[in-house]
Amino acid sequence: MVILIAIVVVFVYISFQTGVIGTDDAEFSYDNYKDLFGDEFVFEVLENTLIFAIVTTIVSLFVGLPIAWITERTTIRPKALIYAMMTIGLLVPPVFVGMGWTFIAHERIGFINKMLMAVFDLNSGPINIENPAGMGLIEGLTLAPLAFVLSVQVFRTMNPALEEAAQTSGLTFKRTLMRVTLPLARPAILAALIYIFVIGLATFDIPAVIGLSSNIYVFSTYVYSEAFPPDGLPEYGIPAALGTAMILVALLLTVWYVQMLRTSEKYQVVTGKGYKATQIYIGKWAPACWSFICIYFFIGLLLPILLVCFMAFLPYITPPSLEALKIFSLVNFEQMNWEYVGRGIKNTVLLMLIVPPVILLVAFCVSWLVVRTKTKARYALEFGAFLPHTVPKVVMSLGALLLSLYIVNDYLPIYGTITLLIVVYVICWIPFGTRALNSSMIQIHKELEEAAYTSGLTMVRAIRKIMLPLLRPTMLSVWIWTGLLVYREMTIAVFLISQDNVTLPAIVWGRWTMGSPNVAAAITVLMMLALLPLMVLGWRFARKSRF
Repeated sequence: MVILIAIVVVFVYISFQTGVIGTDDAEFSYDNYKDLFGDEFVFEVLENTLIFAIVTTIVSLFVGLPIAWITERTTIRPKALIYAMMTIGLLVPPVFVGMGWTFIAHERIGFINKMLMAVFDLNSGPINIENPAGMGLIEGLTLAPLAFVLSVQVFRTMNPALEEAAQTSGLTFKRTLMRVTLPLARPAILAALIYIFVIGLATFDIPAVIGLSSNIYVFSTYVYSEAFPPDGLPEYGIPAALGTAMILVALLLTVWYVQMLRTSEKYQVVTGKGYKATQIYIGKWAPACWSFICIYFFIGLLLPILLVCFMAFLPYITPPSLEALKIFSLVNFEQMNWEYVGRGIKNTVLLMLIVPPVILLVAFCVSWLVVRTKTKARYALEFGAFLPHTVPKVVMSLGALLLSLYIVNDYLPIYGTITLLIVVYVICWIPFGTRALNSSMIQIHKELEEAAYTSGLTMVRAIRKIMLPLLRPTMLSVWIWTGLLVYREMTIAVFLISQDNVTLPAIVWGRWTMGSPNVAAAITVLMMLALLPLMVLGWRFARKSRF
């Protein structure tokens, strides 16, 4: 919490600096904010960001909510397959999907556009994803599994007695859905909406892969372009000013999100003994439901991944065809800078080995103090553990960069090292670890520990003998999921990249921006091959915990 506050404070402080940061020429002023809100391009960026976030939220909920309802409220089978498909969607890095959709529907190189141009003799491709709405559509498809996870629990635990009473009173299925089911699920739906909207405001992967090449900027890519210009000195002041404004927006939305979770208690209708959830007989609608799920899985995930794999074995971008198969080769793998890629693999593996256990250690201590003690400081700890979620990754990354470069570099030289990535990754995913452990720890009755104390065990031995064994499934799940999140993370890695701490996602991004999409696709194939066993582990734990 202290480090995060320091990062945010430095970020806000830089927003009031003009001149060359870190030198005597730097001056304190409000010029950055004046320039920011007097620049028409910034308003264009904010408009693009808003459109992108709205479309992202609508698409993700439009896909994720129906699949969650179908899975938990109907007799559709096999449910485990649906969970597996949605879990895979959570694990695949968004940058892969963005690259795939570029090969599919880019106005100039997308194979669908090329095919339509050839068939109808067009001068340009009729499909264009290089705009805020198009990028939002793709981002929404990547976040649909998240909408599924955020809403599936409420449909699973919803008491069907109210729906049965409504239908007994003469309401049709459609009216029951609109007047009973959705109102009961409203807090969870609104919470999911706010959560995904906050992500949409600051996400980097899809806008960077698709939008930057066409100079379509949203908040995250604007900050990146200003902080890392292709020529000239970096400009931190104005991006810091815009980031400060976005922190306030994200904080307000997060407060609203927490309020939605608290008010959900008014909608609790699950009773104690005798409660039994019933499911709607799906009957002839099963093919339609499975078609909807499979179409999403194919279009939103499988097709772009297949296109990335296809391009990895081609020397240049060309539409899929039998002719293209004749030029298949391993040239992209042979010409790859394996020393550089090997360094990325080493750093990525190192992060996956260090970050999850550190997160578990910190999260366990925080959760134990919050759940098991009565100290007033537990409220501050709970707030501090949730605080990283309110800070966009772009802001956190750039703030960490400025902190390590201008504030602590003289006595703690971590700029450009793997240590800096470890610190930021741990801070970023502490909320995930604490939320999971809080929920599991609450379910363990204090009587077990009290009995251990009565038997003469110390607090440390009671935790080791009782608490940790009971929490083992949750802790293993958090370990695996945080490892997967580290593996797929690109935003933080790109902002904090150096020759020494480069990771595989950052290498993919670098090759993509350098105009070598086929080489980037080849590295992506290597990442996906390594990801498969991790995905199997993640899916197994997700199936056991059922999210």
